Amino acid sequence: MKRITIFLSLLISVLFVCEIYSQSIPQTINFQGVLKDASGNIVSNGDYNITFKIYNVESGGTTLWTETKLINVTGGVFSTQLGSITPISLPFDAAYWLGITVGSNPEMTPRTPFTSVPYSRISLTVPDNSLTANKISSGQVVKSLNGLKDNVNLVAGSNVTITPSGNDLTISATGGSGGIGGSGTTNYIPLFTGSTTLGNSFLYQSGSKIGIGTTTPDYSLTINANPSAGLGLKISRGGGLGMAFIDEGQAVGEKGWGFEVYQKKFHIQTTQDNGFTTIKKLMTFDRDGNVGLGTISPNYPLHVSTNRKYAGYFTTDSLHYTAHAVHGEFTGTGNIDGVGVYGKSIPADYYGVGGVFEGGYTGVAGVVYATGNNSYYGVYGKTDYGNGTKYGVYGTAEGNGIKYGVYGNATSSGTNYGVYGVASSGSTNWAGYFSGNVNVTGTLSKGGGSFKIDHPLDPQNKYLYHSFVESPDMKNIYDGTVVTDASGYATVTLPDWFEALNKDFRYQLTVIGDFAQAIIAQEIQNNQFTIRTDKPNVKVSWQVTGIRHDPFAEKNRIPVEEYKQGDDVGKFLYPEAYGMPETMGIDYKHVIKDRKIK
Repeated sequence: MKRITIFLSLLISVLFVCEIYSQSIPQTINFQGVLKDASGNIVSNGDYNITFKIYNVESGGTTLWTETKLINVTGGVFSTQLGSITPISLPFDAAYWLGITVGSNPEMTPRTPFTSVPYSRISLTVPDNSLTANKISSGQVVKSLNGLKDNVNLVAGSNVTITPSGNDLTISATGGSGGIGGSGTTNYIPLFTGSTTLGNSFLYQSGSKIGIGTTTPDYSLTINANPSAGLGLKISRGGGLGMAFIDEGQAVGEKGWGFEVYQKKFHIQTTQDNGFTTIKKLMTFDRDGNVGLGTISPNYPLHVSTNRKYAGYFTTDSLHYTAHAVHGEFTGTGNIDGVGVYGKSIPADYYGVGGVFEGGYTGVAGVVYATGNNSYYGVYGKTDYGNGTKYGVYGTAEGNGIKYGVYGNATSSGTNYGVYGVASSGSTNWAGYFSGNVNVTGTLSKGGGSFKIDHPLDPQNKYLYHSFVESPDMKNIYDGTVVTDASGYATVTLPDWFEALNKDFRYQLTVIGDFAQAIIAQEIQNNQFTIRTDKPNVKVSWQVTGIRHDPFAEKNRIPVEEYKQGDDVGKFLYPEAYGMPETMGIDYKHVIKDRKIK
């Protein structure tokens, strides 16, 4: 048989049914009980070795009788006859206690006292016609009634009626000046207005419904109060729970709901044992207006603490264009950067995400509806401290179709920046760094420019730089070589778009391999021009420049000089080049705003 462990604190619920038989029948006592574990749960079905012992003391003492038997337990219930193996020969002329032991576990405490039925065994030792009042133990039966013994008759007095019916004896009184009297209103539950007088209470009963302060109760208990103390219902907790709600017919071990006030806090909790034992406190209210879910010590108006996946879950199915499941709003005023929603997650260095947002169109949207004349940020990203690589804002786009890792768009009047980058204070500063091709459909303005490549002669250890060729005009340069024919002529054919793109041509000719003269015999017409040398078969290197006059160039001429305007006056694009401090830079207004937000 599988051995079970029953703790010392195990409690047996016992229902005694004891029957004493005549001397010709075995002297046994019927015993039934319900077997539970220390948590109050019914034990598993099976056979259990149970030892019964009888003592004449509540604890300790010497065993007067013992019996061990294998008993079947079904649904926690067992039944046996004490004395069926070892006869009980005790006289039961004193108080006895039953000790119970399951298996090898210690004897259960406390011992169970025998009720009156087993003590009827003492009647077997009393001779016939010898039982007197002196032989009956005090507290067992009625020996006399007001000193009367043997046959006692009840005689009805004035205004008193005695009506026997079976085993019932009804005594009623009508009229007269004695007893309890008074008057009241129908359906009001009586109240003792004096030691012998009755009157109306505040309790009113209408059918199965009770009203306090109302004569029209619409629930099992309806309270309609306007007390001077300000409380309609007061429940004081002296132990256990202040109030519990359970289902009708609910089993003792099932969960219910309980309410209590403890240490100046109001708790809503789950309970068992029909509302007596607390399982878990679900919600706590303190006197500072804080509410706790999962914590009994809330520090905020709503304080949620849990080990579940989500501490809170909010949904809405509203189709309103401004609908949102969670709304956080800072409503204070003043020069302070109040935060509407704050998220924090730092389980360890390099781990944790402060906020994750998933949308069908936009994952994160930052909006500022400005009313002043300052710098405003729809989305602001910042990373600080530590020595690793940091990204203030990181964008990535994957999947099929056209993708933008970061997209910037600025429209409206004034000066607009689709993307604005600032880098300073480092040994190397890149306001923008692009790994890959860069396409600019508008005008590119810069302080200087070059190409940077791995050095062709030492690509592992060196870079090679070349500076751009600059011009005050939107100038294009074309060149090539050609050999004149036997007559000293050569025609250079240019692309068919050449004259559509360029105007104001300039020419440069250099002869190669011989002393000769070379001239432009015919300037560019129909996208070609002619070179003539004073000798035949001469190789000529040519170069032609032209000024762009395509529609974009005509509309977006780059000014060679212009005056600074507005806040730019008196400031420098490159203050350090003129020995000026950083604060004299035109872009410093953007840098200082970033520092203010930190």
